Amino acid sequence: MRVFRFYKKPSFHYKPNMKQPIDLRLNYPVLPGQDIELKALVNTALENIEVIAALSPAGGSVVDRQIGADWLSREGYAIDPANVHIGSGGHHSCVVALLAAGLQNKIVVVEELTYSNFRSIAAMLNVKLIPCAADNLGMIPSSLEEVCKLNKPDAIYIMPAVNNPTGTVLPADRRKEIITIARENNLLIIEDDAYGFLDDSALLNFMHLAPERTFYIYSFSKPLAPFAKMSYLVAPPSFSEKITDASRLTSANQSAVLSWVVNTIITSGRLRALIDEKRKIGFERQQKAQLLLKDYDAFGHKNGWHLWVNLPAHIRSSELNERLAAHGVNIVPSTAFSASAKVYEQGIRIALGGEADFGRVIEGIERVKYQIDIFR
Repeated sequence: MRVFRFYKKPSFHYKPNMKQPIDLRLNYPVLPGQDIELKALVNTALENIEVIAALSPAGGSVVDRQIGADWLSREGYAIDPANVHIGSGGHHSCVVALLAAGLQNKIVVVEELTYSNFRSIAAMLNVKLIPCAADNLGMIPSSLEEVCKLNKPDAIYIMPAVNNPTGTVLPADRRKEIITIARENNLLIIEDDAYGFLDDSALLNFMHLAPERTFYIYSFSKPLAPFAKMSYLVAPPSFSEKITDASRLTSANQSAVLSWVVNTIITSGRLRALIDEKRKIGFERQQKAQLLLKDYDAFGHKNGWHLWVNLPAHIRSSELNERLAAHGVNIVPSTAFSASAKVYEQGIRIALGGEADFGRVIEGIERVKYQIDIFR
């Protein structure tokens, strides 16, 4: 965990405007004009819905799976289309992975700060989460070894690229170390790649390096658009039947319209262009946000649409969250991401995608700074 560095109090005298709340919670990278483009594709799909629906069985058609496999494959690491399953969004695929892997009432290792909605999903399925220490590179392998000795877990849940909330990217050597530990301890790996598209380092995923034990989740609400509740779930062949059953029981079937839209955007090359643009704008927003917070302990991925701010010991994130909300700013406190029995209070996540006008994000960050500086 990064330690807060004390800073000189800025000299500005900021007076917050209370009229309209500023949303610094949402990190969906949405580009101007995307809605028009997507509406046109959805309308085309609806005009041909009978044909499209007939080609979309549970878990995805042969075409759906092949396009997914092609999209996720790397040179020398081809994905078998038979192992690609079409889901109804990232959260749905998380639920399906936990159910298919039989992890109800079992133990899953997560980073100390982990995705808040995975915590909620785990709680509903009575999955016990055990925190593992992390630093500015992500999960620490030696800490994972210690957790395995003490708790005998059954799986790991990890966001190795552009972690939510911290934005860290797990280096290649740590990925290999974690795989070695997983194999030695017979751990399954649930790899959530919600934001990995923003990273341009082209590191291999756990799915590529340890396909025999990895459940890999790629959702489209971030690389494409919030309404695109469709996902790829790549899993070991031995779990295919259970995944199909869990998918059918939890969603009946994926959206034929969304499958067609996603397939069209991928095969046309448009999704690649959108991702390139989202990386570019993310970089610009991230640099501007970090410049505003240069006197604070703030960090995030270079292309990320969210960043993390460590707080000094005397400020509790839950109290700061309440004060910011009262002054017209919505953020996410570290309590939402804390996996420890002793809730972690010394951080907040600031997202850069909740406001189309980046000027409002800047205003929101100024309000955050103001409240931190006057906090008693």
